[in-house]
Amino acid sequence: MLSEIIDDIIERLAAASIFPVYSAFDARSLDRKGSGFFTVVGISSFESSQPIYSPYTVYIPFKTELELSITAPQGSTAEELYNFYDTGIAPVIFDMSGLTCRLSKMSIKTDSSISRLVLGVKLSASGITKIGRSNV
Repeated sequence: MLSEIIDDIIERLAAASIFPVYSAFDARSLDRKGSGFFTVVGISSFESSQPIYSPYTVYIPFKTELELSITAPQGSTAEELYNFYDTGIAPVIFDMSGLTCRLSKMSIKTDSSISRLVLGVKLSASGITKIGRSNV
């Protein structure tokens, strides 16, 4: 279920022309992620609730903490990095159907190993996933 949530976010960002976006499970080295803006999507916590059963579907409510890490190109300003998030990523995340999100934390730092600014964003999200039931 975690991979499905991350993959859905990556697909929606790609559909909005936000490239490249990687999963936190992607083991690709930093030098292969490019020199422009790039985003990494992960999940730091996940909690599911009691399933709700219907004749053909099982609904599973969940709460999760999404973590986005947006790395700016070398020489970018904090304003450019925030603008990239505000105009490109935030509208996509907050408009996802089936997922209710709220911003819980945002921080910016310089990654000294690559001399680039990184914006860390934590989002509290909740939703319901559904799974079809078999007739067995």
